[in-house]
Amino acid sequence: MNSVITTLLIFVGLTSLSSFALEQPNQRIILTVEGDFENTNAKQAANFDLPMLAALPQYSVTTKNPWAKGVHSYQGFSAVDLLETLKAKGTMLEVTALNKYMTKVPVEDFQTNGAIFATHRDGVPMSIRNLGPIMVIYPFDQNPELKSEVYYGRSIWQIRHIKIAPLAE
Repeated sequence: MNSVITTLLIFVGLTSLSSFALEQPNQRIILTVEGDFENTNAKQAANFDLPMLAALPQYSVTTKNPWAKGVHSYQGFSAVDLLETLKAKGTMLEVTALNKYMTKVPVEDFQTNGAIFATHRDGVPMSIRNLGPIMVIYPFDQNPELKSEVYYGRSIWQIRHIKIAPLAE
């Protein structure tokens, strides 16, 4: 009887550990992602600190934008890689800022328009004062069609939360 209970406890323990496939953040959490996905590190969510986001494949966008003077180089990750890491499927991201402003950004913007979730500007982590810790940025200078209210409206800064909207059926 003891061996059955021990086996059951080990199974339950391993099942609980395996349900949290992402590592736990070791620093301040700067991003929480919710939605229907497999890899989590919290109850029905995934929390990320800056080093965890830096471990994702990194991309750069060098551009001018209406919120910062001059040309800047932004570095960060793609929603495509984030979704892959989480084992999530979705076509729309509901992105919320620290001040509760929310906008919807299609995943397609990261695939075809070269948008990124920037965490660094000119090699320095983005502070809250400088539109960080995370900002959606588009390569505005490379594609003049992106210089529109639609894409400016999707260029949300001070991002704190992302909800992955399920695939439309």
